[in-house]
Amino acid sequence: MTGKPIVPVFAAVLALSASLSCAAEYPAVLDWSGRVGLSLPVSGVLDNVAARPGQTVKRGEVLASLEPTLFKIAVAESRADLDRLTEEHADAKRDLDRVQELYARTVSSTTELDAAKLRFARAQSGLAAAQARVERARRLLAESELRAPFDALILVRHGEPGLVITSQCQPPVVFSVVRADELMAQSHLDASQAGTVRLGGDADVVVAGKSVKGRVAGLTVLADGRYRLEIAVPHNAGMMAGQSATVRLP
Repeated sequence: MTGKPIVPVFAAVLALSASLSCAAEYPAVLDWSGRVGLSLPVSGVLDNVAARPGQTVKRGEVLASLEPTLFKIAVAESRADLDRLTEEHADAKRDLDRVQELYARTVSSTTELDAAKLRFARAQSGLAAAQARVERARRLLAESELRAPFDALILVRHGEPGLVITSQCQPPVVFSVVRADELMAQSHLDASQAGTVRLGGDADVVVAGKSVKGRVAGLTVLADGRYRLEIAVPHNAGMMAGQSATVRLP
């Protein structure tokens, strides 16, 4: 009886073991991704604060808003001014057309034509300025609502109804939020270890015995000469900031 050759199988096992051993492993800790403090860019009084800590919100969702009365009044006033100047512009255009026709028939003088042109130019300028004021008022009304900049997890709610927001100074933070769909596995490397890291490269992060695919999102030099490695991973169920993890780099 001829036995089966075992050398090729044994060699394959050795090759696989060698390739696995090439993966470098580093202890890591999960942290939030995209942490940011949200404030309002316009002045007013907080009227409604909708979101609460621990809540997940979608991009564009209204989290808080200022008392809107003054903003709505500004929009109405600017629109009324725009309507008036639109009529003045139309009247100046009709007058210019009439004077140009008379001038072509040598009935109107050059002085009258120049005056009609000047009136029309002023009306045109006033109309453009009024349109800009309407756009500005609408923009301020929109900015009186604080919206989620991305799919976010609310970490801290700092503001409550009645808080005065002053945009001329440093506006107070109303919410501290992080990305809802992503976490960062942070590890520390020395210079020789960091030299093998490629930004955007693949990496594996092991959390509670489960391996998650990630990518190298950052490599920051620290004051002590070490490097902080950041691996972005999907925020899967059961994963929270503060958990211990292991980073595996190819």
